[in-house]
Amino acid sequence: MMMKIFNRYIIGILIFSGIFFLFVTGCEKDDPPPSEEIKARDQFYELMNDWYLWYDEMPDVDKSQYDTPEELLEAMRYLPKDIYSYITSWQEFESRMLEGKYIGHGFSWGFDDNGNARIIFIFEDSPLYNEEVRRGWIISKVNGTPITIENGSTIFGDKTVGYENTIEFITSADSTVSITTAKKEIQKNSVLYYDTLHINGTVTAHMVFQEFMQPSIEEFTEVFDYFSTTGVTEMILDLRYNPGGLTSVATLLASLITGENTAGEIFTKCIYNDKKSDENSSAIFEEQSNSLNLNRVIILTTRGTASASEALINGLEPHIDVVTIGDVTYGKPVGMKVFLYEDYVFLPITFRIANSKNESDYYDGIQPDALCNDDFTRAFNNREEACLKEAIYYLENGSFSGTKDRKVKAHEEKVSYRKLLEKRAI
Repeated sequence: MMMKIFNRYIIGILIFSGIFFLFVTGCEKDDPPPSEEIKARDQFYELMNDWYLWYDEMPDVDKSQYDTPEELLEAMRYLPKDIYSYITSWQEFESRMLEGKYIGHGFSWGFDDNGNARIIFIFEDSPLYNEEVRRGWIISKVNGTPITIENGSTIFGDKTVGYENTIEFITSADSTVSITTAKKEIQKNSVLYYDTLHINGTVTAHMVFQEFMQPSIEEFTEVFDYFSTTGVTEMILDLRYNPGGLTSVATLLASLITGENTAGEIFTKCIYNDKKSDENSSAIFEEQSNSLNLNRVIILTTRGTASASEALINGLEPHIDVVTIGDVTYGKPVGMKVFLYEDYVFLPITFRIANSKNESDYYDGIQPDALCNDDFTRAFNNREEACLKEAIYYLENGSFSGTKDRKVKAHEEKVSYRKLLEKRAI
């Protein structure tokens, strides 16, 4: 079985280059044929030694001591730096990254400062969306059991179509609502919310963007067609819940923001190891018919703002004024080329991501210009929502409301990138 290398990046993911590896194995005459897991393990070993960004710094291992490619990855991983590489199935990869689908109830939740479990965002395809469940609602009980930090990871049950939960909510009006709902295949909308704000006599685009995936391209058409007809001169881009995704979509978004101001210039660079330097490439800004031609953007961040989101911030900074408000970002200045073998998708780190000034070393995350706690007790369009309020204050005053000098601590312990992707929504 040949291994395909895809040409789409998960910031990066790369898809379809027509490059193939042929893996040949020799056996003694009486040896049993190797299992598919062993074949996949051996394929993975070869590509790690050839493509892995840190191939010359990873541990020297005997591949025969490991039974699966997943076990081999953990043995070969370059620690502590590489918490990003992972292996998944083709079905999971295609569904989540290319089609924007997953099985669940269709919302993300988290604990606020008072220990209340609240809806952070909800996808439009969620059955609960039609029940008017919205950001900020408190989840008080699931099947009669109060939700806590201890049971939060298991209380919603299996990722199975048809799995039912009865969820008790406290609404934004402090009323109690109980809804029985079944898990289904959710089609995610990556633009969670958009509108325009009138601030100091000017029009500001406001967009909450959750993931850089293929369906985002069609969503951008509607959103930026609207923005481009309203006289927008500023933009607040909310990337607080965006773990990254496709490089091509990040380049498109950057081009929609800057337009003619950066057309033809370098947005980001993908830089491989010395064995694969001929793979080095640059993403170029391309003006779109509905580009906003802005020379400044305000971006809202959290510690879950990762990968392509960070590449967007870093890639824009040499060209326009980028103001960040929120928390230090996740810290992933590297990306993966995608390797397909049978049903396995291998996603080892294969390149680092730099901007046009070759700046790329933000493993500790990107520091915000102004510190602001994530406030998901209020709707995205509520001007009292803490991060939006700070962004509006900056646009009105050209300064921050006293938070600029507070440096945010770097992550003491980051979750793996795969866990970050998985915890976005249930």
